[in-house]
Amino acid sequence: MGKIHPEVRLSHLNTFKDEESLLKAFVPSFDVCWGKRRHSANTELSMYFLSPDPHATQMFGFEHEIALFVAKHKTLEARSMQAADNLMNDSPAKGRVDQTIFFLITYAGNGREWARDYVARNPQSRIPVVFLAHELVQGQDDPWLTRNIIREQLFSRDLFDYQLPLDNDLYFFGRDQIVADHVDAIRRSQNRGLFGLRKTGKTSILFRLKRLIERESVGAMFYYDCKIPSIRMLRWYELLAKITKDIGERFGVKAPRHSGDPRHAAEIFIKTLSDCPEGKIVTLVFDEIEYISPIAISDRHWQDDFVPFWQTLWSAQSEVRRLSNIIVGVNPSVVEVDVIGGVQNPMFGIISPKYLRGLDSDATRHMIRTIGKKMGLKFSVEACDYLYTRYGGHPLLTRMACSKIHEEVDDADQSRPVDISEADLEGRAASRDEELVFYCRHVVSELKRFYPDEYELLEMLASGQVVDVMDFTPEPEYTRHLRGYGLLKENENGRPEFAIPVIGKHIGNELARAEGRTIAKKTIPDDERVSWVRRRAESILKEMRELSRVLRKKGLEPLFEGGEIPESERVATLAPSANQDQFIAFINVCNRSFVESVEKCGRSRNKKKYFWEDVRTLYPELWDALQRIKVYRNNDLHLELNATVEGELDRYFRKDLEGRRIQQVADCWFLLQQVVLDELMLGIQCEINRYS
Repeated sequence: MGKIHPEVRLSHLNTFKDEESLLKAFVPSFDVCWGKRRHSANTELSMYFLSPDPHATQMFGFEHEIALFVAKHKTLEARSMQAADNLMNDSPAKGRVDQTIFFLITYAGNGREWARDYVARNPQSRIPVVFLAHELVQGQDDPWLTRNIIREQLFSRDLFDYQLPLDNDLYFFGRDQIVADHVDAIRRSQNRGLFGLRKTGKTSILFRLKRLIERESVGAMFYYDCKIPSIRMLRWYELLAKITKDIGERFGVKAPRHSGDPRHAAEIFIKTLSDCPEGKIVTLVFDEIEYISPIAISDRHWQDDFVPFWQTLWSAQSEVRRLSNIIVGVNPSVVEVDVIGGVQNPMFGIISPKYLRGLDSDATRHMIRTIGKKMGLKFSVEACDYLYTRYGGHPLLTRMACSKIHEEVDDADQSRPVDISEADLEGRAASRDEELVFYCRHVVSELKRFYPDEYELLEMLASGQVVDVMDFTPEPEYTRHLRGYGLLKENENGRPEFAIPVIGKHIGNELARAEGRTIAKKTIPDDERVSWVRRRAESILKEMRELSRVLRKKGLEPLFEGGEIPESERVATLAPSANQDQFIAFINVCNRSFVESVEKCGRSRNKKKYFWEDVRTLYPELWDALQRIKVYRNNDLHLELNATVEGELDRYFRKDLEGRRIQQVADCWFLLQQVVLDELMLGIQCEINRYS
């Protein structure tokens, strides 16, 4: 049970006695520890600080005091919200109260409806929880009244479902190092290039940067969205004239009138820049830079205008050391190409591209838990880590996945607050990811157009051609941008994989749909299978011998007694599996040559658990491929399987058949054979790379 602190009664409530009856409704869950009359935005409000008790903290995730405002007007107006916003940014509230939420008591009968409309128009505003004065007076003896009102308003709003750039700091997470680097570059009149996939938060960073440099009086930022027609349709000297006019108006500098002659544009720009106040940096930001570059599709004049425009900006920067340029986009080729139209690219060597990837794991966890607790969703650490792994920290994909979780909780009519575990998320992963297809398509929408060869590499990876992808991953020209964007990575064993698995699933499904397949895994065409199996078997034998040589050289545990692969001649003559009997014959050959021989090698060294301990620890990628062979062999021979092996069999079937049953997959027996051979080859290559 809370209380109204004596100093609040003796000071503020001594003047505004009628407000005590309003505060009594909060006492079952909060201490009223501060109160004062405040004026802002041409209105007066009573302002209180409420300290939540442990129950309120547990239920609503309150970790700080909550600001409570009392507006005594008969109607609720925008100035009340603006006043609350201003006062929360001011001392003593700033740094003391929760900055994402506030309580508002109103005498307006339609206060809640009005507030809902206001929030809909201002979706990035703080969350107002509105209490009607007459309800509080009538229910001041009801200990659950305020809790129920808070629950009703907080838990019904989907705070994750926001897709526009963030124009305030309330829901800005992570990126502190990137923002600090850009602020430092601006102070030193340097340039920066920021590139990344769609919806990774580039524009939100720019808005954050603008707020910071203007708050700290570094100068002024001028933001130009190059994809809008009023920018991209301008000729270079017309855009320069617009920039000159904007700078002049901002700093009160009267620029010479532009004659329309391109030759005068640079002179006028430099003159205006020189007349700006000393110590004030002019920062020009060009977002969606592709639209005013040589790769522009809609406005071809930028193929000719790009060079003179940037030659002018660099010249101005050399002459007047108070200019910083920031370019932002998806395609960094504008700074990577050294020559454009036979002329040296003025950006080449001046701007080094920096890639914006997803949030790191800590920032992702902070975002999920901070927003989630305001909605009655209590994500465990393991659940947050699961979401980070699945969506790679991509801000939009992560938030939209959490939005779907919010809907799932509503559909299940679960009482909030509700604990969200990793197991809860795994159970609905497939249906949740299906809802994210549109967003995945948007994220990689321009990648295929800009980098068709690299996108084809992603399609190969998504369709299960991992062995072939490994041949390309050492080559930077095929993977540089994919790694930069944070799409491609290697696991701890050197195996290439998607850094954002849900995007890999989307690309694989899109390719399968285009090629008329029911599963993402691409199977070898029927007329190529005989030669493919022979080639793959020969490569496996060759690479396995190379791995044995590497292990001997390193003095590591061997795989085969005497270094020879038993029944290698039978492996070399393997044939495609067209039915179950042929697959059983195939898997038996693989088991005798690669699994039983490893186990025999262990027995010769008096190690009973050689396969399960030594090989599993030292050669994890190869062990997984061998374990797949062992499990499939036991199943096909109808051996009695214990619960552990049954679980392993189910895991491999679900992985290899993409969650389908054998009867649902065309050419299922050859598909399983192809997977076994591919994974064996991949496991060998990973171990060679590890120890070479």
